[in-house]
Amino acid sequence: MDEERDVIIKKIRFHAAKRSSLELELVLNRFLDRCLKSFNYEELLSVEKLLSVDDLELSKAIFRKKSPPVEMEHELWQRILDSIYEDE
Repeated sequence: MDEERDVIIKKIRFHAAKRSSLELELVLNRFLDRCLKSFNYEELLSVEKLLSVDDLELSKAIFRKKSPPVEMEHELWQRILDSIYEDE
């Protein structure tokens, strides 16, 4: 399971770093730096799925203009938003 977890983490990091919007890339990497290690395997799969969404849809959700673009546990989505907006 550790190898699978490592592969998913690498995919997540890759998808976060290859965004067309620098602002979104910075927000995502900040969130990942804060939270990635605390996610269990299922949560990592959800985050990977979330990061497969195009930038416009993801931005709308992160900047609270729309609900999450993929099926996701409300608690997980709230943890993501809380980590992004933590310093405000």
